[in-house]
Amino acid sequence: MNISTLEKVKASALMRGVSCPERLLECFDARVKKFVKSEEIIGYGDKSSIIIITRGNAIAVNEDWFGNRNIISKLGESEIFGAAFVFSESEVSSRLVATENGEAVILGGNKLHRACAKGCADHTAFIYNALKIVAGSCVGFLEKVEHLSRRSMREKILSFLSTQSIKNGSDSFAVPYSRQELADYLAVDRCALSSELGRMRDEGLIRFRKSQFEILK
Repeated sequence: MNISTLEKVKASALMRGVSCPERLLECFDARVKKFVKSEEIIGYGDKSSIIIITRGNAIAVNEDWFGNRNIISKLGESEIFGAAFVFSESEVSSRLVATENGEAVILGGNKLHRACAKGCADHTAFIYNALKIVAGSCVGFLEKVEHLSRRSMREKILSFLSTQSIKNGSDSFAVPYSRQELADYLAVDRCALSSELGRMRDEGLIRFRKSQFEILK
């Protein structure tokens, strides 16, 4: 594992309070996986693992039998996927797909439920961090349910943009999704989404350019 990759791992929420990340990575049989755009990093039915994105971006998605895509979340560098599957000891029921070329560090989840054989002092901190990440994922799911529970597309958009404004502490902010990704996240048609955004802009509710938005009212 090169220095750049290790620094991205150290910057992740999993490693807060961990004094020796290198030893912990060894403890969890960490390995580096390189991927290209649109490649599946982990998929349906795979053995659960904890994945740290160390370069590039990826989206967690579900698809139905007819290929309709539902985006659960988007992950950037140093962000985590898979902790909930590891804790529940269940197979992976969503896919992590690369949106650009990059790499990830994959940690085996089988040691998360038992004491470290090497007496690793950082093991408890790691488990605590993993639980916080799982809790954060639950909050993210609740946010999405809140957006999707709105009756009209405009209400869904406003709910999403309001949450992003609160998270960024500003009326002006960048959203993490492209137009197609945002449509898949909100479960709406992309063309309809673009049309509604245009109407909201014309009515003076918002301003936007690509992923940059500003709420005006």
